[in-house]
Formats: sequence, C-alpha cells, structure tokens
Amino acid sequence: MSVKIFYGKQTAEGTAATVLTDLGATDFSGGEKYNSVKSETFNSLQAEGDQFLIGIETSFDTPVEWNAKVLESILPALGYAKVGEETHYKLTAAEPAFFTVLIADALNNKKTVFKDCKVNSFSLNAAKGALVNGSLSWIGTTAEFQAGTVTESAATSRGESLVAIDSIIELGGTAVTADVESVTLEINNNLEAKGSIDSLYTKKIRRSAPQATTAKLEFNSYDQARFESVKAKAIANTSENLTITLVDGAKTILIEVPKLYISDSNRGDYKGAGSHSLSMTASINNGDNTPAKFTF
Repeated sequence: MSVKIFYGKQTAEGTAATVLTDLGATDFSGGEKYNSVKSETFNSLQAEGDQFLIGIETSFDTPVEWNAKVLESILPALGYAKVGEETHYKLTAAEPAFFTVLIADALNNKKTVFKDCKVNSFSLNAAKGALVNGSLSWIGTTAEFQAGTVTESAATSRGESLVAIDSIIELGGTAVTADVESVTLEINNNLEAKGSIDSLYTKKIRRSAPQATTAKLEFNSYDQARFESVKAKAIANTSENLTITLVDGAKTILIEVPKLYISDSNRGDYKGAGSHSLSMTASINNGDNTPAKFTF
C-alpha cells in the first residue's frame, strides 16, 4: 500500500494539528479496538445471545527511523522542554503534549486522522550495522476518515535517518563505544485511557504511575573485570551516568542520562566468547533535576 505516517503537535486539546511532518515510520499496528459486553440472560438453547458495544479504545504503535528533526519535535510528547536560557531539553512539570497522527493512503485517496494523541512509550536504539531506530506507542481518543491525502513539501520532509556507526557511547565518563554492540534508551510515560459512562470514546489520558526511564547496553564480549566492577557498584548502590552522541550531518545530538542505578547485569554466550548486557534505571534526583537531557 502507498501509505505514509505524518504527525504534528497540537496547539490545544481538541484542535487537530495543521503543520505536519513525515514521522519516518517503518510500520503501523493497532488502531481502534471495539469493546463489547455480552448479555448473560438465559436462552431457550445453549448459545450466546446479544452483545452491545460499550467502548472504542484507540492505541497504536509506530516503529520509526530517528533523525534530529523528528527526535527534537517529539520531546514535548514526553513532557520535555527547554527551560529559560538552557540549551538542552529536560523533563518539566508540563503535561505531555497532544499530537495528531495521520495515515495518508495515496492509493485510496484517504486519510485516517487520529486526534488528541499522547505518546505512552518511547524507545531509541543504536546498534551495530543499523540505522538509529526505535518505536513510539500512542494512546488516542478518536479516528476519523477524511478524503484526500497530504501534499508533501519541504515543510513535511523529515530529512535523512541517523546512522548508528556515527554514535559515541560513554559510561561513567569513559568512552566504551568500541566495546558496545547496541545501546537502548526507553521512556515510559505510564499513561492510561480514561472514559466516561456516557461515551464510547476515551475522554482523558492520564498518568497511572511516574514516568520511568531506562537504558540498556549490549557489550560485544564478556570482560571479567567490568562484570565484577558492575556488581560492586550495584551492591554499593553507586550510580552511573551515560552519554550517547549521535550525528546528523553537521549536527550533533547529545543525550545525557546523569544518574542511573544498575538493575540487571547478565552474562551470556557461555559456549562462545561470552556476552554481557547491562540494564539501568534513571533517577531524577541529580543536579539537573531530570532523568535525561537532550541537546541539539
């Protein structure tokens, strides 16, 4: 099918975005789910009876190839913004922004418009031999079909995807790029859809738990000294810090996670050279008062 996924930040709840950008999605899954309840009254025969539509949930996933333009513009969906004269984005007290997500189907000359969407989870992965990719999981309120498609222009263009080979990884202030096969950053907004008794549709999207940020490193071999050092830090409850540098042409993107606690350190590939995966959970209790910082 000839489809593309576009997105845009809304100026307010209930007002669809008019400025759209190509998301760089590589797939789309989900949409509207119809929830029904079945009548349980006795019947003359042993067979199910009527059912009634009681709700329509809207949620979907969009795997993406990241680039600087899309990554920077999606940060308000995570509650991130520049504060005062600061040059970096950090978590603020603001509610995650509303977005419009649109599927443009050129073959059928139709648009599916998802309005009042919020990002429930975000991931970014830089791995050996790949583009920098990830995924966005969305919660929305309604989906509408409209005639026509999106007229693409320089404004809707996203630019080139980021390439992982240009990445630089630092752990604890030490360069570890040569030892790492992949690095993953995940942010979970922990959102849930809330309805009302008089409507089929989602009425509010609210947090059910604090936002959670995690990072994972996959090392390309097992190193005994490193494995023991990680264990010692975990036992001592010593925090780590992680820096991911990505390159988009002449532009450098810096992602800093200033305070991380070790949650898992696993050794594998016992029949081979060995492997090591390290998972960490971010804390907001640091000098910058944010789980992560993004500088463009």
